[in-house]
Amino acid sequence: MTDYEIPNPPPKLYPHDRYSAILQYATLEINKLAQLKGGEYAGDFDRLANFRRNGQRLGVPMETVWAVYCNKHMDAILQFIQDSNTGVKRVRLEGLDGRAMDVMVYMTLFLAMLDEASPLPEVDKIMAARRAVGAMEP
Repeated sequence: MTDYEIPNPPPKLYPHDRYSAILQYATLEINKLAQLKGGEYAGDFDRLANFRRNGQRLGVPMETVWAVYCNKHMDAILQFIQDSNTGVKRVRLEGLDGRAMDVMVYMTLFLAMLDEASPLPEVDKIMAARRAVGAMEP
């Protein structure tokens, strides 16, 4: 070992301020994707319409349709992890950051399904506050 080598390099650290920036970026992207794709897939009145519609077509609950759609993105993420562990290089048609954003949108849609089945108190509080100030939907 030479005198300029670090015998035990410090562990890699991810700074809190950068993580806060990731949260801000993710929130903006989730809102953008939810608005753009929401209208495209669900129309203007029922945000869960495409899950209901395809569930009816297939004779399964909307949550099953949600799971298929969400897991498509999870499959791509997990394949990337498996490929990384085995040294496989593969062309990816969609970026992994986009896949992660899509999964977050799907998780929010799942929360909407849970809220529909049993209203979430925190969502009720937000809705009441919006009504009190006359806020419109984003």
